[in-house]
Amino acid sequence: MRNITLSLAAIASLATVISCGDSSKSPTAVKANESANSSPSDSDDTLSSSSIRTSTGVILSSSATIADSSATASSAHSASERTSSAKQTSSSSAHSSSAHHRISSSSISSSSAQAPQPQSSATSITLDADGFATVADVYHSLQDNEKAVFIIRHSEREDNVAIETELTANGVKMAQDLGVTLKSDEEFSYITSGFVRTNETANNISKGRGETKLPKLITNYDITGNWFLKISADSLAQYGTSLGMKGGSVELMAHWAYDGGYPNALYELSPRAEEFMQKVILKNLPKWKRVSIMVSHDILVMPLTVFGSKGKVALKYHEDYHWINYIAGLAIIIDEQNNLRYIPVKGAESGVIDYLAIYREEHGIGGKNPTFPKK
Repeated sequence: MRNITLSLAAIASLATVISCGDSSKSPTAVKANESANSSPSDSDDTLSSSSIRTSTGVILSSSATIADSSATASSAHSASERTSSAKQTSSSSAHSSSAHHRISSSSISSSSAQAPQPQSSATSITLDADGFATVADVYHSLQDNEKAVFIIRHSEREDNVAIETELTANGVKMAQDLGVTLKSDEEFSYITSGFVRTNETANNISKGRGETKLPKLITNYDITGNWFLKISADSLAQYGTSLGMKGGSVELMAHWAYDGGYPNALYELSPRAEEFMQKVILKNLPKWKRVSIMVSHDILVMPLTVFGSKGKVALKYHEDYHWINYIAGLAIIIDEQNNLRYIPVKGAESGVIDYLAIYREEHGIGGKNPTFPKK
């Protein structure tokens, strides 16, 4: 029990150096780098297996710091994460070995720009124990009269935190593996935040699909990651710490996404998410092809996924140390009347990063599901 208590405290302290700083740069800063970011990525070439890291990185991220100044600590944490990920698999098409259940896609969360209309699709989608379906299953279940936008977190990136940060060799492979599961003759649109890692993710999904040339990437500055924030990402981390949250902004966002509150720092989830659907998705939908891949950052994708699942997806970092995985997110499916329905999706084996399981494995602590102490 003493070891378990120590492990929980250590994991909570690590949260100050994961995830949300992924996208802390402002749109202004992004625009300054637009010309560099819009060019083809150096990581587009297929990497040989010998160049790919030993770890697969499926659920293990070098999750970013909320502030660039924390990048050194983040690098140390990331290295240990990828070491323990060697036992994972990066197959995008694999289903979780845990319990699955099947639901009608017409029963997934829905909202509408007009009066709600009956859903005509009766396709069954498999959700894993964490509440995620595979991107491929959702894509192949689409009806002819439906459009889809898959908004996902970028693939695994290098340890440093900057607009120019590139994908790891494993991140390239993960994105290409996802693309392989989406092969078809259909052309996709690719929308990114303009960061190098989001551009590279889109390019490598395209390559995996077998597209003969790099796609024309569409940069959208509404998806750089600050959509839900009233304050800067750096200030959000400090705010979480001031409230006694050892997990900083990650723990704060998990509390907020599931339980609400914190109006001085964050918008109310549902109204702000609905606004995103109207102003970003439906407004731009006529410009995009029937299927779009939108590549963003965890600080945006995590709350949208919680919203779309009506809180059923397992991303409760404040309770079980789960966070949104790379190339996971939310499928937004739109019918001819602009009715929307949502399905959480994963592009790798898992839709979550389980930091507790990682820590326990690395430190040889038995059991995977301890009883958490009351907070």
